[in-house]
Amino acid sequence: MAATRTTDSRPAIWACRLLIAGFLGLVALQFFTRKTADWEVVYLSAANHLRAHGDVFDGTNGYTYPPFGALFAVPFTLVPPLAGTVAFASLNVLCAVVVFVGAWRLAGGRGLPGRAGTGAVDVAAFWLGALLVVGFVLDTAANRQTDLVIAAIVVTGGLLLARGRSIPAGLAFGLAAAFKCTPLLFAPYLAWKRRFVAAGAVVAAAVGLNLLPDVAYPPADGKARLALWKDRFLAPMSDANRDPGQWASAVGFNHSLAGINLRLLAYERTGDPALPVAPKAERPTARELKLINLGCVALMGVVALAAFWRKSGVVEAGPALAAELGVVCALMLMLSPMSSKPHFTPLLLAQLVIVRVGFARRDRVLIGLAALVAAGGLCTGKDIVGKTVYEFLMWNGLLFGLTLALFLGCCRARVLANRAGQAGGAAPAAVVTGVRRAA
Repeated sequence: MAATRTTDSRPAIWACRLLIAGFLGLVALQFFTRKTADWEVVYLSAANHLRAHGDVFDGTNGYTYPPFGALFAVPFTLVPPLAGTVAFASLNVLCAVVVFVGAWRLAGGRGLPGRAGTGAVDVAAFWLGALLVVGFVLDTAANRQTDLVIAAIVVTGGLLLARGRSIPAGLAFGLAAAFKCTPLLFAPYLAWKRRFVAAGAVVAAAVGLNLLPDVAYPPADGKARLALWKDRFLAPMSDANRDPGQWASAVGFNHSLAGINLRLLAYERTGDPALPVAPKAERPTARELKLINLGCVALMGVVALAAFWRKSGVVEAGPALAAELGVVCALMLMLSPMSSKPHFTPLLLAQLVIVRVGFARRDRVLIGLAALVAAGGLCTGKDIVGKTVYEFLMWNGLLFGLTLALFLGCCRARVLANRAGQAGGAAPAAVVTGVRRAA
Protein backbone atom coordinates (compact mmCIF):
# COMPACT_ATOMS: atom_id res chain seq x y z
CA MET A 1 0.00 0.00 0.00
CA ALA A 2 1.52 3.34 -1.03
CA ALA A 3 2.50 5.75 1.69
CA THR A 4 0.26 8.78 2.09
CA ARG A 5 1.96 11.96 0.88
CA THR A 6 1.39 15.27 2.57
CA THR A 7 1.50 18.48 0.56
CA ASP A 8 1.71 22.15 1.37
CA SER A 9 -1.45 24.18 1.75
CA ARG A 10 -0.43 27.30 -0.17
CA PRO A 11 -3.37 29.50 0.93
CA ALA A 12 -2.64 28.79 4.60
CA ILE A 13 1.09 29.49 4.19
CA TRP A 14 0.50 32.73 2.31
CA ALA A 15 -2.11 33.83 4.85
CA CYS A 16 0.49 33.39 7.61
CA ARG A 17 3.14 35.19 5.59
CA LEU A 18 0.86 38.14 4.91
CA LEU A 19 -0.12 38.37 8.56
CA ILE A 20 3.51 38.30 9.66
CA ALA A 21 4.58 40.83 7.02
CA GLY A 22 1.72 43.14 7.95
CA PHE A 23 2.57 42.88 11.63
CA LEU A 24 6.27 43.60 11.03
CA GLY A 25 5.26 46.60 8.94
CA LEU A 26 3.11 47.79 11.84
CA VAL A 27 6.08 47.37 14.18
CA ALA A 28 8.25 49.50 11.88
CA LEU A 29 5.50 52.13 11.60
CA GLN A 30 5.54 52.69 15.37
CA PHE A 31 8.98 54.30 15.09
CA PHE A 32 7.65 57.06 12.84
CA THR A 33 4.31 57.92 14.48
CA ARG A 34 5.78 59.80 17.47
CA LYS A 35 8.39 62.56 17.40
CA THR A 36 10.15 61.37 20.55
CA ALA A 37 10.02 58.37 22.87
CA ASP A 38 12.32 56.55 25.29
CA TRP A 39 14.95 55.97 22.60
CA GLU A 40 15.50 59.67 21.97
CA VAL A 41 14.76 61.02 25.45
CA VAL A 42 16.63 58.35 27.43
CA TYR A 43 19.13 56.37 25.34
CA LEU A 44 20.34 58.93 22.81
CA SER A 45 20.57 61.55 25.51
CA ALA A 46 22.66 59.20 27.65
CA ALA A 47 24.82 58.39 24.62
CA ASN A 48 25.51 62.09 24.09
CA HIS A 49 26.43 62.43 27.77
CA LEU A 50 28.78 59.49 27.34
CA ARG A 51 30.45 60.99 24.27
CA ALA A 52 31.00 64.17 26.27
CA HIS A 53 32.74 62.07 28.98
CA GLY A 54 29.97 63.10 31.37
CA ASP A 55 27.67 61.49 33.93
CA VAL A 56 25.03 59.42 32.13
CA PHE A 57 23.13 59.00 35.42
CA ASP A 58 22.75 62.69 36.27
CA GLY A 59 18.93 62.43 36.23
CA THR A 60 18.35 64.75 33.28
CA ASN A 61 17.35 61.96 30.89
CA GLY A 62 15.81 59.24 33.08
CA TYR A 63 18.53 56.75 32.15
CA THR A 64 18.62 54.10 34.92
CA TYR A 65 20.17 51.13 33.09
CA PRO A 66 23.75 49.81 33.21
CA PRO A 67 26.20 51.98 31.23
CA PHE A 68 26.50 49.55 28.30
CA GLY A 69 23.10 50.67 26.98
CA ALA A 70 24.42 54.20 26.52
CA LEU A 71 27.42 52.88 24.57
CA PHE A 72 25.08 50.77 22.41
CA ALA A 73 23.21 53.95 21.46
CA VAL A 74 26.34 55.95 20.53
CA PRO A 75 26.48 54.87 16.83
CA PHE A 76 22.91 56.14 16.35
CA THR A 77 24.01 59.63 17.46
CA LEU A 78 26.67 59.78 14.74
CA VAL A 79 24.17 59.93 11.87
CA PRO A 80 21.30 62.31 11.03
CA PRO A 81 18.19 61.76 13.20
CA LEU A 82 16.06 60.29 10.40
CA ALA A 83 18.81 57.85 9.40
CA GLY A 84 19.22 56.85 13.04
CA THR A 85 15.47 56.24 13.39
CA VAL A 86 15.40 54.12 10.23
CA ALA A 87 18.39 52.12 11.44
CA PHE A 88 16.88 51.51 14.88
CA ALA A 89 13.49 50.60 13.39
CA SER A 90 15.17 48.14 11.01
CA LEU A 91 17.12 46.60 13.89
CA ASN A 92 13.92 46.12 15.90
CA VAL A 93 12.08 44.51 12.99
CA LEU A 94 15.02 42.13 12.54
CA CYS A 95 14.99 41.35 16.27
CA ALA A 96 11.24 40.68 16.15
CA VAL A 97 11.89 38.13 13.37
CA VAL A 98 14.65 36.50 15.48
CA VAL A 99 12.34 36.30 18.50
CA PHE A 100 9.45 34.76 16.56
CA VAL A 101 11.52 32.33 14.49
CA GLY A 102 13.83 31.38 17.36
CA ALA A 103 11.02 30.79 19.86
CA TRP A 104 9.08 28.83 17.23
CA ARG A 105 12.04 26.52 16.58
CA LEU A 106 12.93 26.10 20.25
CA ALA A 107 9.34 25.10 20.98
CA GLY A 108 9.27 22.56 18.16
CA GLY A 109 7.99 24.43 15.11
CA ARG A 110 9.38 23.35 11.74
CA GLY A 111 7.42 25.56 9.38
CA LEU A 112 4.42 27.83 9.09
CA PRO A 113 0.97 26.28 9.47
CA GLY A 114 0.01 24.85 6.12
CA ARG A 115 3.33 23.28 5.27
CA ALA A 116 3.54 19.54 4.80
CA GLY A 117 4.00 17.88 8.16
CA THR A 118 2.36 20.66 10.15
CA GLY A 119 -1.08 20.40 11.64
CA ALA A 120 -3.51 21.58 14.30
CA VAL A 121 -0.79 21.97 16.93
CA ASP A 122 1.06 24.48 14.72
CA VAL A 123 -2.13 26.44 14.08
CA ALA A 124 -2.90 26.56 17.82
CA ALA A 125 0.67 27.57 18.67
CA PHE A 126 0.71 30.26 15.98
CA TRP A 127 -2.49 31.94 17.11
CA LEU A 128 -2.25 31.47 20.87
CA GLY A 129 1.34 32.69 20.84
CA ALA A 130 0.53 35.68 18.66
CA LEU A 131 -2.47 36.73 20.74
CA LEU A 132 -0.29 36.80 23.84
CA VAL A 133 2.66 38.88 22.65
CA VAL A 134 1.36 41.17 19.89
CA GLY A 135 0.58 43.89 22.45
CA PHE A 136 3.99 43.60 24.13
CA VAL A 137 5.86 43.89 20.83
CA LEU A 138 3.86 46.89 19.64
CA ASP A 139 4.28 48.59 23.03
CA THR A 140 8.04 48.07 22.84
CA ALA A 141 8.12 49.59 19.36
CA ALA A 142 5.82 52.49 20.29
CA ASN A 143 8.03 53.40 23.24
CA ARG A 144 11.21 52.70 21.22
CA GLN A 145 12.74 50.64 23.98
CA THR A 146 15.57 48.08 23.66
CA ASP A 147 13.52 45.12 24.86
CA LEU A 148 13.11 43.51 21.43
CA VAL A 149 16.90 43.59 21.07
CA ILE A 150 17.30 41.97 24.49
CA ALA A 151 14.62 39.35 23.76
CA ALA A 152 16.30 38.46 20.45
CA ILE A 153 19.65 37.99 22.21
CA VAL A 154 18.06 35.78 24.88
CA VAL A 155 16.33 33.62 22.26
CA THR A 156 19.61 33.35 20.33
CA GLY A 157 21.28 32.16 23.53
CA GLY A 158 18.59 29.52 23.88
CA LEU A 159 19.17 28.33 20.30
CA LEU A 160 22.92 28.08 20.94
CA LEU A 161 22.31 26.12 24.12
CA ALA A 162 19.97 23.75 22.30
CA ARG A 163 22.75 23.08 19.79
CA GLY A 164 25.16 22.12 22.54
CA ARG A 165 27.15 25.37 22.43
CA SER A 166 26.86 26.31 26.09
CA ILE A 167 29.73 28.82 26.29
CA PRO A 168 28.55 30.95 23.32
CA ALA A 169 25.08 30.70 24.86
CA GLY A 170 26.45 32.03 28.15
CA LEU A 171 28.11 34.91 26.30
CA ALA A 172 24.81 35.71 24.58
CA PHE A 173 22.92 35.72 27.89
CA GLY A 174 25.68 37.94 29.30
CA LEU A 175 25.25 40.37 26.40
CA ALA A 176 21.53 40.57 27.19
CA ALA A 177 22.35 41.12 30.88
CA ALA A 178 24.69 43.97 29.93
CA PHE A 179 21.60 45.93 28.84
CA LYS A 180 19.40 45.02 31.81
CA CYS A 181 20.47 42.77 34.65
CA THR A 182 17.63 40.24 34.71
CA PRO A 183 19.20 37.79 32.19
CA LEU A 184 21.90 37.21 34.83
CA LEU A 185 19.41 34.61 36.06
CA PHE A 186 20.76 32.34 33.32
CA ALA A 187 24.04 32.09 35.28
CA PRO A 188 22.57 30.04 38.17
CA TYR A 189 20.48 28.12 35.64
CA LEU A 190 23.59 27.10 33.67
CA ALA A 191 25.37 26.26 36.92
CA TRP A 192 22.42 24.00 37.83
CA LYS A 193 22.85 22.35 34.43
CA ARG A 194 26.56 21.81 35.37
CA ARG A 195 27.76 24.16 32.64
CA PHE A 196 29.99 26.08 35.03
CA VAL A 197 32.19 27.78 32.43
CA ALA A 198 29.08 28.96 30.59
CA ALA A 199 27.63 30.25 33.87
CA GLY A 200 30.80 32.23 34.47
CA ALA A 201 30.66 33.54 30.90
CA VAL A 202 27.26 35.13 31.62
CA VAL A 203 28.68 37.19 34.48
CA ALA A 204 31.99 37.93 32.75
CA ALA A 205 30.28 39.20 29.60
CA ALA A 206 27.77 41.33 31.52
CA VAL A 207 30.45 42.97 33.68
CA GLY A 208 33.06 43.24 30.93
CA LEU A 209 30.71 44.93 28.47
CA ASN A 210 29.73 47.46 31.12
CA LEU A 211 33.37 48.43 31.57
CA LEU A 212 33.72 49.28 27.87
CA PRO A 213 32.00 52.72 28.12
CA ASP A 214 34.77 53.87 30.48
CA VAL A 215 37.40 52.60 28.04
CA ALA A 216 35.82 54.29 25.02
CA TYR A 217 34.88 57.51 26.82
CA PRO A 218 36.77 57.84 30.14
CA PRO A 219 34.63 59.71 32.71
CA ALA A 220 35.83 63.24 33.37
CA ASP A 221 35.44 62.80 37.13
CA GLY A 222 37.35 59.51 37.12
CA LYS A 223 34.49 57.57 38.71
CA ALA A 224 33.73 54.17 37.15
CA ARG A 225 30.25 54.33 35.65
CA LEU A 226 29.34 50.75 36.59
CA ALA A 227 30.19 51.47 40.24
CA LEU A 228 28.23 54.71 40.01
CA TRP A 229 25.20 52.87 38.65
CA LYS A 230 25.43 50.33 41.47
CA ASP A 231 25.65 53.05 44.12
CA ARG A 232 22.79 55.12 42.75
CA PHE A 233 20.29 52.44 41.77
CA LEU A 234 21.13 49.06 43.33
CA ALA A 235 22.51 49.98 46.74
CA PRO A 236 19.48 52.08 47.80
CA MET A 237 17.25 49.02 47.41
CA SER A 238 18.87 47.59 50.55
CA ASP A 239 17.78 50.57 52.67
CA ALA A 240 15.56 49.41 55.51
CA ASN A 241 12.84 51.99 54.78
CA ARG A 242 12.80 51.66 50.99
CA ASP A 243 9.79 49.81 49.59
CA PRO A 244 10.68 46.88 47.31
CA GLY A 245 9.30 47.57 43.85
CA GLN A 246 9.99 51.29 44.09
CA TRP A 247 11.91 52.30 40.98
CA ALA A 248 12.28 55.26 38.64
CA SER A 249 8.67 55.06 37.44
CA ALA A 250 5.15 55.29 38.81
CA VAL A 251 3.99 52.38 40.94
CA GLY A 252 1.31 51.43 38.41
CA PHE A 253 3.86 50.54 35.73
CA ASN A 254 5.85 47.94 37.68
CA HIS A 255 4.52 44.43 37.01
CA SER A 256 7.20 42.37 38.75
CA LEU A 257 6.55 40.47 41.99
CA ALA A 258 7.86 43.40 44.03
CA GLY A 259 5.82 45.85 41.98
CA ILE A 260 2.51 44.00 42.24
CA ASN A 261 2.86 43.39 45.98
CA LEU A 262 3.71 47.04 46.56
CA ARG A 263 0.77 48.17 44.46
CA LEU A 264 -1.86 45.89 45.98
CA LEU A 265 -0.70 46.02 49.60
CA ALA A 266 0.50 49.59 49.99
CA TYR A 267 -1.33 51.80 47.46
CA GLU A 268 -4.81 52.41 46.13
CA ARG A 269 -6.34 54.16 43.17
CA THR A 270 -8.15 57.34 44.14
CA GLY A 271 -10.06 58.15 40.95
CA ASP A 272 -8.73 61.72 41.20
CA PRO A 273 -6.97 62.72 37.94
CA ALA A 274 -4.75 65.13 39.88
CA LEU A 275 -3.59 62.40 42.29
CA PRO A 276 -4.61 59.00 40.82
CA VAL A 277 -2.60 56.92 43.32
CA ALA A 278 -2.18 57.35 47.07
CA PRO A 279 -0.67 55.29 49.92
CA LYS A 280 -3.12 53.24 51.96
CA ALA A 281 -3.82 54.40 55.49
CA GLU A 282 -2.85 50.96 56.81
CA ARG A 283 -0.12 49.20 54.89
CA PRO A 284 2.78 46.83 55.54
CA THR A 285 6.15 48.32 56.37
CA ALA A 286 9.01 48.09 53.88
CA ARG A 287 10.53 45.28 55.96
CA GLU A 288 7.25 43.34 55.93
CA LEU A 289 6.94 43.77 52.17
CA LYS A 290 10.46 42.42 51.71
CA LEU A 291 9.63 39.37 53.84
CA ILE A 292 6.47 38.75 51.83
CA ASN A 293 8.48 38.95 48.61
CA LEU A 294 11.16 36.61 49.94
CA GLY A 295 8.48 34.09 50.89
CA CYS A 296 7.02 34.23 47.38
CA VAL A 297 10.47 33.87 45.81
CA ALA A 298 11.25 30.88 48.00
CA LEU A 299 7.97 29.21 47.02
CA MET A 300 8.62 29.78 43.30
CA GLY A 301 12.15 28.44 43.76
CA VAL A 302 10.85 25.24 45.33
CA VAL A 303 8.35 24.75 42.48
CA ALA A 304 11.04 25.32 39.83
CA LEU A 305 13.54 22.99 41.52
CA ALA A 306 10.91 20.27 41.85
CA ALA A 307 10.13 20.55 38.13
CA PHE A 308 13.81 20.67 37.12
CA TRP A 309 15.05 17.95 39.47
CA ARG A 310 15.10 14.96 37.13
CA LYS A 311 17.85 15.04 34.51
CA SER A 312 19.15 18.26 36.02
CA GLY A 313 22.47 18.02 34.17
CA VAL A 314 21.02 17.15 30.75
CA VAL A 315 21.14 19.83 28.05
CA GLU A 316 19.67 18.67 24.78
CA ALA A 317 17.26 20.10 22.26
CA GLY A 318 13.68 19.21 23.01
CA PRO A 319 10.55 20.23 24.89
CA ALA A 320 12.18 19.81 28.32
CA LEU A 321 14.92 22.34 27.53
CA ALA A 322 12.43 24.75 25.93
CA ALA A 323 10.24 24.53 29.04
CA GLU A 324 13.25 25.26 31.26
CA LEU A 325 14.10 28.33 29.20
CA GLY A 326 10.47 29.43 29.48
CA VAL A 327 10.68 29.14 33.27
CA VAL A 328 13.85 31.24 33.40
CA CYS A 329 12.29 33.91 31.17
CA ALA A 330 9.22 34.08 33.43
CA LEU A 331 11.40 34.32 36.55
CA MET A 332 13.42 37.12 34.93
CA LEU A 333 10.26 39.19 34.75
CA MET A 334 8.79 38.26 38.12
CA LEU A 335 11.99 38.68 40.15
CA SER A 336 13.14 41.92 38.53
CA PRO A 337 12.97 45.03 40.70
CA MET A 338 11.15 46.66 37.77
CA SER A 339 9.25 45.02 34.89
CA SER A 340 7.25 47.26 32.58
CA LYS A 341 4.98 46.11 29.77
CA PRO A 342 7.62 46.15 26.97
CA HIS A 343 9.76 43.67 28.93
CA PHE A 344 7.32 40.77 28.48
CA THR A 345 8.01 39.74 24.86
CA PRO A 346 10.16 36.68 25.87
CA LEU A 347 6.99 35.07 27.24
CA LEU A 348 6.28 33.98 23.66
CA LEU A 349 8.60 30.99 24.15
CA ALA A 350 6.81 29.91 27.33
CA GLN A 351 3.41 30.13 25.62
CA LEU A 352 4.53 28.12 22.58
CA VAL A 353 5.99 25.42 24.84
CA ILE A 354 2.85 24.86 26.87
CA VAL A 355 0.71 24.80 23.72
CA ARG A 356 2.87 22.16 22.04
CA VAL A 357 3.39 19.98 25.10
CA GLY A 358 -0.27 20.34 26.05
CA PHE A 359 -1.50 19.07 22.69
CA ALA A 360 1.19 16.40 22.36
CA ARG A 361 0.44 14.98 25.82
CA ARG A 362 -3.32 15.69 25.53
CA ASP A 363 -3.04 17.66 28.76
CA ARG A 364 -6.19 19.70 29.29
CA VAL A 365 -4.58 21.77 32.02
CA LEU A 366 -1.89 23.13 29.70
CA ILE A 367 -4.28 23.61 26.77
CA GLY A 368 -6.76 25.49 28.94
CA LEU A 369 -3.98 27.54 30.51
CA ALA A 370 -2.63 28.54 27.09
CA ALA A 371 -6.11 29.65 25.99
CA LEU A 372 -6.58 31.74 29.14
CA VAL A 373 -3.14 33.29 28.76
CA ALA A 374 -3.88 34.21 25.13
CA ALA A 375 -7.15 35.84 26.20
CA GLY A 376 -5.29 37.70 28.92
CA GLY A 377 -2.72 38.85 26.38
CA LEU A 378 -5.48 40.42 24.31
CA CYS A 379 -6.65 42.29 27.40
CA THR A 380 -3.28 44.04 27.60
CA GLY A 381 -4.40 46.06 24.57
CA LYS A 382 -5.99 49.31 25.71
CA ASP A 383 -7.74 49.79 22.35
CA ILE A 384 -9.29 46.31 22.60
CA VAL A 385 -10.84 46.38 26.08
CA GLY A 386 -11.08 50.13 26.63
CA LYS A 387 -9.12 52.42 28.92
CA THR A 388 -11.18 51.78 32.08
CA VAL A 389 -11.00 47.97 31.91
CA TYR A 390 -7.36 48.07 30.80
CA GLU A 391 -6.24 50.23 33.72
CA PHE A 392 -8.23 48.12 36.20
CA LEU A 393 -6.70 44.86 34.94
CA MET A 394 -3.16 46.21 34.77
CA TRP A 395 -3.35 47.72 38.24
CA ASN A 396 -4.64 44.46 39.71
CA GLY A 397 -1.84 42.33 38.31
CA LEU A 398 -2.89 41.03 34.89
CA LEU A 399 0.68 40.94 33.54
CA PHE A 400 2.08 39.33 36.66
CA GLY A 401 -0.76 36.79 36.62
CA LEU A 402 -0.02 35.88 32.99
CA THR A 403 3.67 35.47 33.81
CA LEU A 404 2.96 33.34 36.87
CA ALA A 405 0.58 31.16 34.85
CA LEU A 406 3.23 30.60 32.17
CA PHE A 407 5.84 29.87 34.84
CA LEU A 408 3.64 27.16 36.35
CA GLY A 409 2.67 25.90 32.89
CA CYS A 410 6.30 25.52 31.83
CA CYS A 411 7.09 23.71 35.09
CA ARG A 412 4.30 21.26 34.31
CA ALA A 413 5.43 20.98 30.67
CA ARG A 414 8.95 20.15 31.81
CA VAL A 415 7.68 17.33 34.04
CA LEU A 416 5.43 15.95 31.28
CA ALA A 417 8.21 16.13 28.69
CA ASN A 418 10.53 14.17 30.95
CA ARG A 419 7.89 11.54 31.59
CA ALA A 420 7.33 11.20 27.85
CA GLY A 421 11.05 10.66 27.28
CA GLN A 422 11.28 8.04 30.01
CA ALA A 423 8.18 6.18 28.84
CA GLY A 424 8.88 6.12 25.12
CA GLY A 425 12.57 6.74 24.81
CA ALA A 426 11.85 9.72 22.58
CA ALA A 427 9.49 12.64 22.72
CA PRO A 428 6.37 12.60 20.55
CA ALA A 429 6.87 14.05 17.09
CA ALA A 430 4.62 16.99 17.83
CA VAL A 431 6.99 18.34 20.47
CA VAL A 432 10.37 17.38 19.05
CA THR A 433 12.17 20.65 18.48
CA GLY A 434 13.32 21.86 15.09
CA VAL A 435 16.73 22.72 16.56
CA ARG A 436 19.26 19.94 16.13
CA ARG A 437 21.72 19.28 18.89
CA ALA A 438 25.36 19.37 17.89
CA ALA A 439 26.98 15.99 17.63
